[in-house]
Amino acid sequence: MADKVLDMEALTCPICLELLKEPVSVSCGHSFCKDCIQNYWDQQVNFKCPECRRKYRTRPVLSKNIILSALVEQLKKMPADHYAGPQDVACDVCPEEKKLKAHRSCLQCMVSYCEVHLQPHHNVAVLQRHQLVAPSHKLQENICKEHNKVMELFCRTDQQLLCCLCSVEQHKGHDTVSSAAERAQRQAEQEAKKDLLLQILQDKDTDLQSLQQEAQDIRSSAQRAVQRSVDMFREIALLLERRRSEVEQLILSEEKTQLSRVQELQDQLQQEATEVRRSLSELEELSNNPDHNQFILHCLSLPTERTGNRVLTGHRHYFEEVTRAVSELKDNLQLALNEIELPNPLDYIDVVPDLFTDVNVEALLAEPPDSPLLVPSTREQFLKYVRDITLGKDGTNVLCLQMSERNRRVTHVKRPDRYCYHGYDEVLSTQELRGRCYWEVQLLGTVRIAISYKKYFKRGIFGTNKGSWCLETDRKTYSFWFNNMKLSFSGPSSSRIGVYLDQFAGSLSFYSVSDNTMTLLHRVQTTFTWPVFAGIGLKSYGDTAYFAKLE
Repeated sequence: MADKVLDMEALTCPICLELLKEPVSVSCGHSFCKDCIQNYWDQQVNFKCPECRRKYRTRPVLSKNIILSALVEQLKKMPADHYAGPQDVACDVCPEEKKLKAHRSCLQCMVSYCEVHLQPHHNVAVLQRHQLVAPSHKLQENICKEHNKVMELFCRTDQQLLCCLCSVEQHKGHDTVSSAAERAQRQAEQEAKKDLLLQILQDKDTDLQSLQQEAQDIRSSAQRAVQRSVDMFREIALLLERRRSEVEQLILSEEKTQLSRVQELQDQLQQEATEVRRSLSELEELSNNPDHNQFILHCLSLPTERTGNRVLTGHRHYFEEVTRAVSELKDNLQLALNEIELPNPLDYIDVVPDLFTDVNVEALLAEPPDSPLLVPSTREQFLKYVRDITLGKDGTNVLCLQMSERNRRVTHVKRPDRYCYHGYDEVLSTQELRGRCYWEVQLLGTVRIAISYKKYFKRGIFGTNKGSWCLETDRKTYSFWFNNMKLSFSGPSSSRIGVYLDQFAGSLSFYSVSDNTMTLLHRVQTTFTWPVFAGIGLKSYGDTAYFAKLE
């Protein structure tokens, strides 16, 4: 293949040092550009080959080199991507103006070769033992800056690459191995890390699918909720419209009744008024009658008492009570709407994927695969995650518990009017604990220091179900409880316990705190699917727990 075996030097004119143009050959076998060789001989007295210096008695006859002409034409048609660009690794042997892309780099020669100049490494026995790698810009990083030799050794004592001279000078007596041996050992460790990372990636992919499904479920649930809400609000609107129509009909009916009553009274009053006017007319006529006897007789027949009753009208505000009732209904409806607390959908989700586990890939690659969970190591580091804890008033048998110091201290007390059973009286914090949190509990007596899901609170004592974890201590002995399983262990006597929660990483740790010294008592690794709350359980009269104020 011409594009794979072309030698740039063979296609270069020895006179102009450029690609041959109209290549011609002389009898000695050397080829030149036609114009170059003719101009060269035009300036010479004697005719000789510019390459081998062979002399000719007469001017040689030039003949076209057909093979080289064909190769030059093929080279001109060669795609531009065969040549090295600014970002490519160039062949170190090719001419500077026509460098091809490097095909391989040799770690022994510290040179990059194109396919043409790489051929000796395939054909020469000595060169066949060289290690060839993908083309690299970083070959010079394998050269010792001090001795300018290839670094083929690794010092495990100082954790650095060496050349042979470094190993006998600055690193004499150190644990030194070949780079290949160190690579083999580290390669085995990388395989373990790779398996761990693949498992993490698989977990992430599974969690991603769970999230995608959850997103789809959320959309479907939201659409159903919107539709149902629209239907129910439409029903509410219909009920209100029906009630409005009923009230309207009631008002109109009552209006008709009241108007009928008023009309009857008007008719009666009109009749009585007519009779009164007739009596007045008779009285006027009687007054003008000169006959005394007739006057007296008619006076006796006239009514002497007031006839008819006065009409008592209403208060002129017949339907204000109805308006007031409707207004009260509106106010009550508005109040009810304002007091309705829409539920948090997360309260009804039973499984939340643990997608937020802290996995620091760089730290993972820097540490052995079985390295312990990275947690704060000093009290100052723990104090960065301090949470201020206060206790709520809702608990089990709270009449036997007394709060003080702004609900930071809880004490078990005797109540003569209340029987306190011989178990643990418990109380939960008012704050949700999310992410990384740290707090300290000062204790007296037998105390259970716990965290719990709110939905599992009052479902048995802390540590007796799947939704709470607790450390039980009387300052001398320790035991950890979960799902009614007990694990006893020893530790230094302490009146102050530090609790560190990393919800994302699923880690819960208990520490014995003395001054600034922290001793790990117990750590549990799990998965927290809901927000948790801090809890305290007290057993007997006088037992006290206090959430210390930390800064």
